[in-house]
Amino acid sequence: MTPLHITLKEESLALHFSLDSVGSREYTIRNRSGILERSFDGSWKSRSAESDSMVERGKQRSGVREFGVGKPESGFPMDAGRIMEEHSFLIDFLNRASLPEWKVSFRAEWNARTIANDALGEAKNSFTHFSAVVKFKCRDFYGEMEVGEGTTAEFKFNLNGLVQRIEEMVRHYRMRKKMHHLEKIPVVLQAGDGAIFFHEILGHSLEADYVYHRLSPFSRLDLGKTVVPENVNVRVADGRDDFFQGSPCDDEGEKPRSPVLIEDGVLRQFISDSFHRDLLNLKEAGHSRTEDFTHLPIPRMFALYIMPGPSHPDEIVASIRKGILAREFGDGKVHFHKNNFHFTIREAFLIENGRIAAPLGHVRVYGEIKNVLKEIGMVGNDFKYDKGISYCYKNGQVVHVRVGQPTVRIDGLTVLQVAND
Repeated sequence: MTPLHITLKEESLALHFSLDSVGSREYTIRNRSGILERSFDGSWKSRSAESDSMVERGKQRSGVREFGVGKPESGFPMDAGRIMEEHSFLIDFLNRASLPEWKVSFRAEWNARTIANDALGEAKNSFTHFSAVVKFKCRDFYGEMEVGEGTTAEFKFNLNGLVQRIEEMVRHYRMRKKMHHLEKIPVVLQAGDGAIFFHEILGHSLEADYVYHRLSPFSRLDLGKTVVPENVNVRVADGRDDFFQGSPCDDEGEKPRSPVLIEDGVLRQFISDSFHRDLLNLKEAGHSRTEDFTHLPIPRMFALYIMPGPSHPDEIVASIRKGILAREFGDGKVHFHKNNFHFTIREAFLIENGRIAAPLGHVRVYGEIKNVLKEIGMVGNDFKYDKGISYCYKNGQVVHVRVGQPTVRIDGLTVLQVAND
């Protein structure tokens, strides 16, 4: 890699307001700016420093329209009373609901970055995100349930939809059927949020740093080879999606050329920054991301989309004699050194004889990465984006990510019902 110098300047604003079932409230605003400088002359040298805000501190209260770089379309809700008033329908519902514990959190985040790269020139990107998340518990259940949604458009949410999802999860929990530990059964991932499963087991496996350090089950030799069934197509960008539209480049100023990750089952590229691109002799970079100016950029996904296939979702469910439908998704963990993973499904349903038979509550699924990817069966024609609150955790950094997919059937996952009592 030739000598290189990259400077990232960042201005950010974050708001958080929460309240819970015992009346506790928290309201915080954080405005930060800083610089990250990196140079490479055979080895990397990096330094970061926080600086004074790029705008006068007093201008915060009139909203982010006052900021000089990457101005978002909508200002932030800077008043806690206004947040409670505009979301009183949801808050009143939670106060009336027979839930032993609940907490609702509202967040608004914005950042604008200017990246100066000696080899590429100067580029700017920005990102705005608004979210509402409700975490709650049901009686006689130790675990925590969660519903939420996020958007890049404005501080406005589908409150009716959130309430309906809470009511359904509580009702389904009370109706849940206990089942035995089942080995190797089909699991149907519902359209939209189900793609977070592939983000974990496929996307991370194809990140170039894991590939270079031989942690991933895939290697440089897999490029151009079939790694999943031929009915699977995967992209890492979608021009129709409004997420990351203000981020035309990554945090090194690189612009990815092709959004195609997997084409008809064939691996076309890895998810890479410029450093690992050169180490692995890859064609593309454009996927270097950092949480903020205090962290080093690393290979990360912006988005992962499983593209639609030919099957109707009802046809996919009807094809299963006994299996699981996964609807609400939790976290997952990939163990590269063991070539396996586990993943939490917050709301699952039993499928029997081609019909959705009964709710199951929480379940966990397990499998070996490469084997499970080979067992992707039917791919639906009902593509949806996630609910806008997907996050990625890697090397101590947390970033927003986007996923989307149609209904997908995976054969041969091990399923374990989480103890409910």
